[in-house]
Amino acid sequence: MRNDFAIHIVDDDPGVRESMKTLVRGSEYPAFCYPSASAFLDRCESATGCALIDLRLQDMDGIALQKELIARQIQIDIVMMSAYGDIEHAVEAMRLGAVDFLEKPFDPDYLLKQLYELSRASDTNERLQRDARQRAALIDTLTPREKQVLGGIVDGKANKQVAADLGISARTVETHRVHIMQKLQADSLAHLVRIWLAAGAQQES
Repeated sequence: MRNDFAIHIVDDDPGVRESMKTLVRGSEYPAFCYPSASAFLDRCESATGCALIDLRLQDMDGIALQKELIARQIQIDIVMMSAYGDIEHAVEAMRLGAVDFLEKPFDPDYLLKQLYELSRASDTNERLQRDARQRAALIDTLTPREKQVLGGIVDGKANKQVAADLGISARTVETHRVHIMQKLQADSLAHLVRIWLAAGAQQES
């Protein structure tokens, strides 16, 4: 585990902040809580480790905060969270470099596993390149039609819209979607987006 790996929890719900702080401190990570985006920005210059950011903050949404952290060149892993998670926000967050997009309520064990893997990574670029290679290989296992369906899904389109674009039924799209998630070993839409984006980055490099 990296000695400088701390967890920064940015959420305007005090109950959520306290429960998450208890969770991560129970795994011996230093944890710091912020009730707003501005509170985190006031102290972010020396922040290291991972920021768990709620998408819907009162003063600034999570995506805007993520963009501000990028503008300030704050080198920190970002996990976006939302009780209203949707594919558009998942795509946007991960296009900006978030390592994950969690829909509340999420599995505490899954979060701790993600934090553990991030804390052990010694080189961010090496980690991202490795993941990208693995995800590109998974994408190659899809049929041409499955790739078309996946492309529509990660563009934030509903099943009916994907079906209309491809001239197939919504039920067929749903069947393809089930097969895609099985082949890519994805457990959520956010996970699908992460695989797609990482694979695309690898193919362009």
